[in-house]
Amino acid sequence: MAKATTAQSGTIRKKNEKLILKAATNEFVKHGYQGTSLQAIADRAELPKANILYYFKSKQGLYTVLLEDILAMWNDAFENTTADDDPAIAISAYIRSKMRYSRSHPKSSRIFAMEIIQGAPNLKDQLQAPVVVWAKQKSTLIQAWIDQGKMQAVEPLNLLFLIWGATQFYADFDTEIRLIHGKALSNKEFASAEQNLIDIVVRGLGLKV
Repeated sequence: MAKATTAQSGTIRKKNEKLILKAATNEFVKHGYQGTSLQAIADRAELPKANILYYFKSKQGLYTVLLEDILAMWNDAFENTTADDDPAIAISAYIRSKMRYSRSHPKSSRIFAMEIIQGAPNLKDQLQAPVVVWAKQKSTLIQAWIDQGKMQAVEPLNLLFLIWGATQFYADFDTEIRLIHGKALSNKEFASAEQNLIDIVVRGLGLKV
């Protein structure tokens, strides 16, 4: 009976945390960090404010978790890649993953962009270390592929910056895309944009798509 109660409690917690993170995403993207209150998030999630404090301790605690989740989802496709892997396959998968995240989670991408554009005033200490470590690790990986003669020599960080900027554009500047196209991209048009970007980057590195 105790195990069943514990499992039920865990299910309720996961459900509530999901509701809170979704509500927080909608509030932060609309009002920014400073303009968002825990009460507004609670009202949108239709949960007591005490629940947010119980699960996340504070507004900054909630904001931190939200941005950490964004980084984790962005980096997942490239996380376990090694120097033994085919760079064409690995880089293509990374671009595809980030493009699709921009398509499915545009608000999350915009929240991260707003924080960074403002100089990361709220989370610089929490974000700097993991972002720097990850970038250095992947730069080392890309350099290993270059040293092995698997791909054309480029500055690894510049390649990462190019991929980040190109993929996140489809979330952060979706309004500009809509203005130019006169409508939102269809699934077919988005898939074409995704493949075009992969072709441009991979072929530019001297690799076969």
